Amino acid sequence: MTAWFSDLWTGYIVNGVLFIGVLIAVIHANKVMGGGASLGNLFIVGLITAGIVIAIVAAASIIIHLATEPAPGTGIDIPSQDGRHISEYSDDKRKGFWIFLLSNVFFTNGALGALAALLGAVTVKRNQKTPSAR
Repeated sequence: MTAWFSDLWTGYIVNGVLFIGVLIAVIHANKVMGGGASLGNLFIVGLITAGIVIAIVAAASIIIHLATEPAPGTGIDIPSQDGRHISEYSDDKRKGFWIFLLSNVFFTNGALGALAALLGAVTVKRNQKTPSAR
């Protein structure tokens, strides 16, 4: 199960869902505010949405990692079938999870969430009719 989280394509799917979800949240927030939301308000909504999603993904990753943790002392380097890959139960692969969590879950998702929040806030159609424009 934890081998799936180290595969690149699963990370790309989570990144894509996060990006699209933040864009949809910004568009929805603008619609709820009647099209009169400021750029800053929409950007903050996007950042908050990205932060919530990142916290959920990080919690799920940690729970799955800890649930599949082998008993202490049994994490020996078991060779894989073809001998080219590190076994899922090796100590090196298990320690690499925390680097993956910091780099992919927090940094990459945070950067993509901020980018989606900015892109959504800038491109969403806001109500341009203001009293000062008359």
